[in-house]
Amino acid sequence: MTAVDGVLISHNHWDHVDGKYLRLIGHTPVIVPQPTRWLFKLMGGRNVSGLKVWESITIGEITITAVPAIHMTVAMGYVLQSENKRVYFAGDTFYSPFMQDLGRRFPLGAALMPVTTYRLPMTMGEKQAVQAVRVLKPTVVIPIHLGIKPRFPLLRTN
Repeated sequence: MTAVDGVLISHNHWDHVDGKYLRLIGHTPVIVPQPTRWLFKLMGGRNVSGLKVWESITIGEITITAVPAIHMTVAMGYVLQSENKRVYFAGDTFYSPFMQDLGRRFPLGAALMPVTTYRLPMTMGEKQAVQAVRVLKPTVVIPIHLGIKPRFPLLRTN
């Protein structure tokens, strides 16, 4: 197994958490939303740190800042910074005005953003993703969740 310096978890839904993995990584730092820290420890995380929104932590040479996310559970995104490079991992979120502030605070080289095509969206869809890109102004956009199939069949579009 390749060495892992840290693990970022945006929220506690099935497609973002694996208790077996948490147990296997041993004492590798795991960063989670503060209110959910107890749950990730219960699932087997040994070195779990909970962050509040706009709080930062440093792992090695990377500073990680917790940023807002709007989802159906306690969630957050993260901005990773090293030297003059910044990457935004949105986790699961809908478009929201907090992204304007985020775009002003952090000139982004890349943004990993959820784009779903669910019948009932669990995160931002294509239109909201375009809005987010306009205000965040990242150099590169990497869509995540695109093409994922929900477990519940009524949420699927095909």
